[in-house]
Amino acid sequence: MRGRPNAAALFLIAMKKLALSLVVVLAATAALAADPTPRPYHLQLEANPVAPFPFLSKFGKVQLDVYRGGVHADTIWLDGYSRNGDPTVTVLNPLGRLYVDVPVSEISPILAKLASATAGNERKAKPAIAGRMKGKVAGIPATRYRLQYGDEAWLDYWTTDAIPENPQLRAIVQKMVEGIAPGTAAVAKDIKGMPLFVELNFRRYKKMPIVYVKKFAWDAEDEEDALTRGPIYIRASVLEAIWK
Repeated sequence: MRGRPNAAALFLIAMKKLALSLVVVLAATAALAADPTPRPYHLQLEANPVAPFPFLSKFGKVQLDVYRGGVHADTIWLDGYSRNGDPTVTVLNPLGRLYVDVPVSEISPILAKLASATAGNERKAKPAIAGRMKGKVAGIPATRYRLQYGDEAWLDYWTTDAIPENPQLRAIVQKMVEGIAPGTAAVAKDIKGMPLFVELNFRRYKKMPIVYVKKFAWDAEDEEDALTRGPIYIRASVLEAIWK
């Protein structure tokens, strides 16, 4: 009759099981690392640029739907989308079934032209990053960067690394900020991460949210539709008049 294993034998068995578990974990980690494809996601943001910048009133509030493959925007009467790496933003008029492609490189000069008659010190001011703070936005881990313009003037810019940063959204937003506030753009370009919340704290605008999260999910069933032009749209340069 065989005797029961002694303590040393039990220890060796336990160590073998632990080693096997580590091998399984390391293999799974390596498999994930070998797959660079990020998970599908859908981040919905709402932007309210009209409050601090009245010259954008024709667009109203903007709903931004950010996906793994690009970004889609809805305004009062225009929609738009741009896939990652595209040199243009496709602007759509759903009512008239018209569209036009606007080069991303032209966004900054277009907005600079719109802002030239009414924009004030925001075009000249250049903030400094006063510090950063960890926290959460809508339950998502985030970092707050404070862009300080003066003793009583700052902009809080919250971003996250928990959601993959979308390069097309970053490029478009950077061009938009360059057109309205070049000094701010020069500083903001170094802030990394997906934007979740932006709040103005100026003399005229106390705790005014201009970008905020509406919802987020790790799925994107509507991504293809959101980043595709419908089949019955007609190219029309007349839409270019909206920028003039």
